[in-house]
Amino acid sequence: MPDTYLKSLSCPLPDDIAALKGAGEFDLALQLISRRLEKPLPEMLRARLETERQLLPQLAAQFPLTEQQLLDEFRGRIPDFTEADLRVLLLDGKLSFIYVNGVRRYFRRTVSSLIKSDPALGASAVPAPDTSRPALDAVIGRMREHDLALRCRIRAELRPTVPVSGLYRVHLPIPARSMQQDPAEDLTASCPVLSVGAEDACQRTVCLETDFSAGSVTLEYTWTQRPKAVDPLDESLRRVIYPDALPVCEEDLAPQPPHLSFTPYLVSLARELRGGETDPVRTAWRFYEYITTRVDYSFMPPYVLNERGAEFTAVNLHGDCGMQALLFIALCRISGIPARWQSGLYTEPGDVGNHDWAEFYSDRLGWLPVDCSIGGSAFRAGSELRHRFFFGNLDPWRMVANRRYFAPFSPARRFPRADPYDSQSGEVENDDHALRSGEFTTDYTLLWQEETPV
Repeated sequence: MPDTYLKSLSCPLPDDIAALKGAGEFDLALQLISRRLEKPLPEMLRARLETERQLLPQLAAQFPLTEQQLLDEFRGRIPDFTEADLRVLLLDGKLSFIYVNGVRRYFRRTVSSLIKSDPALGASAVPAPDTSRPALDAVIGRMREHDLALRCRIRAELRPTVPVSGLYRVHLPIPARSMQQDPAEDLTASCPVLSVGAEDACQRTVCLETDFSAGSVTLEYTWTQRPKAVDPLDESLRRVIYPDALPVCEEDLAPQPPHLSFTPYLVSLARELRGGETDPVRTAWRFYEYITTRVDYSFMPPYVLNERGAEFTAVNLHGDCGMQALLFIALCRISGIPARWQSGLYTEPGDVGNHDWAEFYSDRLGWLPVDCSIGGSAFRAGSELRHRFFFGNLDPWRMVANRRYFAPFSPARRFPRADPYDSQSGEVENDDHALRSGEFTTDYTLLWQEETPV
């Protein structure tokens, strides 16, 4: 999807189309969009309508649950859950929903999301989620005593979930060189490799070619993480922690519509949280503390269906790891603190999956990482150790593939990406079309991890 289309999400929809979308009358909204596109229109409005025509059909699929289905799903995990309990969640703003043909429909991952993030619901669930993190606490303790380097190997397997025929190009993310990570090595693939992205690519991928005759493609690679453990709030600490980090650039202070827009509300929120503070580290801590203690974790539909990531999170006070990272970055940039994106995989043994976090910069310490979502889960679990740690530090269970939000692939794609913002699950296309989100699945297996000399 060209950049113009994505940036056009900052453009409001015409009132009649917006009203139909809000009421869930998607078919009629699409008819109005098609008629409107027959007329001469300003470039950005045309791009917005064309984008909406592509995205609107995907929206209903993310919100399939009727109220009764949602209630039944809650009772499947919490046997004594009542309609009154559901009503309380609705009034407390805990339920994500849209209207489809005038009927309220709820987000498909509502129950799992709330049981994960709400301590009271989690305690009532069967089985109850385990919020203790003994392995994480142990590795944090070791990192505070001495530097730690971890060498890891992963297998990625991507398979279509719809019928396919002919040759496809598959882009899979791989470790890029970053301030705390050595790049991928020992790559092995189950099909021909067309290209390997540069080590310093902002979104690094391998491009493979396959006809999926084996049903899937696999890629294995090895990389090394070298995180540090520091206390950024210790003002006696005055040295650059990651000397190999890329220098600050103009983009690290700039808005990136639609998700990193400097809206009046975000400007006001940044000013309110900052107060009279002028030190960039203590200011960033205020933003981190606000997000981790006031913003609930929640699963999200694909980001391409959201028009305003950072502001959405700030207004609704919920969002997943990426949405929380976007809010942190936006608040920092608005306040003149350079901030940027990191994402890829979380690779804790037994828990491998997509994950996003952020970085911020100060002259005193250089670039440091921040993980608001894991910091927030630590706060909810009552772990002050973990909560403080993820401001300025990361555990070694990371694979960094993306170092900038909304960056292009190399080689360039021909068709819109399933995830145009970063690259974690891969992308698939042939000469005629691309597979959308939900038309393929990617699984990651941690093959081994071992400590290595720092």
